[in-house]
Parts: sequence; C-alpha cells; structure tokens
Amino acid sequence: MLSLNLIKDINQIIYFSIFGKPGKNFGLTYNKEADILALEFWTQGSTKVSDDEFHYIKFYDTHYDSMKDWINITIVRNEDEFIVYKNFERNNDKDFEKNLIDDYRYEGVLIGTGNPGSGVPEHRYHGSFDIKKMFFVEDVIDIDVVKKIAETDSSNLNKLKEYKNIIFNHEFDTVNNEGIVFDNSENTFFAEKIPSFFIK
Repeated sequence: MLSLNLIKDINQIIYFSIFGKPGKNFGLTYNKEADILALEFWTQGSTKVSDDEFHYIKFYDTHYDSMKDWINITIVRNEDEFIVYKNFERNNDKDFEKNLIDDYRYEGVLIGTGNPGSGVPEHRYHGSFDIKKMFFVEDVIDIDVVKKIAETDSSNLNKLKEYKNIIFNHEFDTVNNEGIVFDNSENTFFAEKIPSFFIK
C-alpha cells in the first residue's frame, strides 16, 4: 500500500516510475501526457524461445486531478492475478499465466525512479510526488486487512495479529538527519537515498 500525491512539474519527463525495480520494469508508473496511472510487469515467455511478455494494468478514473491530494494505492497479488485498488476500493485487475521474470528476485525496490543508473535520461524515470506511507505485506489478500494496517498508528502495529506479515512499513514524514527512513515492522529494514554519484 502506498499513500501519495502527485506534483505536476513541467520540467519532469512525460513517463516516470513511482516505485519499481530496474531493468524490465516492475512497478507503479504515471504517464503525464496520457494522465494514466498503471501497474507494469513482465512475465516469462510462453516457450523457451519466446520473448518475455509485458503486462499493463491501468487504474480507471485515477487522473492527476484525483491524485494532487493524498490517495491510497494498493496492489494485491492473488496467485496468478494482480488486483489494484484506489482508496481501498477495487479498481482493476489482470490475470497472467506465466511466472514473473527472474530478474525481480535480485533487484531492490526503488522509489521515485526506475533505472537511476541508465545512460539514457528518459529511461531513468524520475518523477515528482510526495509520499506519506508505504508498506508491503505477504500472505494477505484481504483489502480490509490492508486498510486496517494502513489506519493503525505505527506504535500499535505490533499489536495486530497481521504484524508478522508486514515485510516493511515506512512512514516518510519521520526521516532522520541522514535521510534514512526506519522501518516500523519487526524486520527493521530501512529506506535510504541513492547516493548522488550513482545517479547519472
């Protein structure tokens, strides 16, 4: 689940990643020109010699005017189906047949960019938005449970029976003086800025 609001920057590129994994993108993207928010991902080819297959799930009725204020976006994977939610209401879905590509096993999640090290500026997918909260949970497909986690104060998360399912939970309004966002889950992961020398 991700709580965000978009900022229209006339200087930013037309297409950017809100969060994702580099390479063949897996993540949430926004196309400024088309005014479309979408989940993008790749699955393995249907045969050993066929190319990987690209998938795209558009969020309906989710345009800039509805995202300039805070909005909650949730993406749920239920076996071979992705379901996307806007403000905890089901918005769209897509079935897929093959496994997600193996590349996704080895790359971390990037926020605000897709490929920061790319030599092609347009492929870095930088964008402008504010983010309030972001968390991942595993073995949870019930949107009511996701909503409960989202609405629970971070100091009370460990009282939820689903606490063990939270992979990480970051609240971006609590950043220390080194720009690190600590984790409110038991895993104690943290988010940090990519060093500027890595961004071309």
